[in-house]
Amino acid sequence: MRILKRLLNFIASRLFMLTVICALLIIAFYLAMNTANIWVLISDGLDARAGVVLMGNDASELSGYFRQEFLSQDPVLQVGLSDTSPYRDYEIRGYDHRIRMISVWSWPWEDVARAEIVESIPAIDGTIRSSRREAALAEGGEERLSPPAWSTARYRVTLVRSAGRWKISNLQLIEQMD
Repeated sequence: MRILKRLLNFIASRLFMLTVICALLIIAFYLAMNTANIWVLISDGLDARAGVVLMGNDASELSGYFRQEFLSQDPVLQVGLSDTSPYRDYEIRGYDHRIRMISVWSWPWEDVARAEIVESIPAIDGTIRSSRREAALAEGGEERLSPPAWSTARYRVTLVRSAGRWKISNLQLIEQMD
């Protein structure tokens, strides 16, 4: 009887350890999967947002990345789509969009995730439209012929999962870095 009790105790302890290890592996898998999904969403979403502001791309594609409440209040989009946009007089051919992820966290069982990122566009390839060239030269000289620089900024990003998809619900500016 004593041998049977020790055998059952040994089997139960090993099964418990195996269960704990499997649970940790499952949690690690979902953390990695959420982190990868969030990274891709933030990178592609902010690149699409910059494309709308810089190149005049279709703003309706942003609804795949951002919640509608955010899009209606985003100050970068409001300025970028208005007549006061600093890029309205330029023909932008391309840009180098970069995201540096500082931190990201999302529990597998939660529908809210948070990340901290740095967004920058170190190079914008474009020239002023020919109709505005003379006025730009009179206003600011040769410097005015190239598009203005995009401000590098550090953001706290809040994402919400609904219907199995992550969407950016808020971009809180932490600091302007230039």
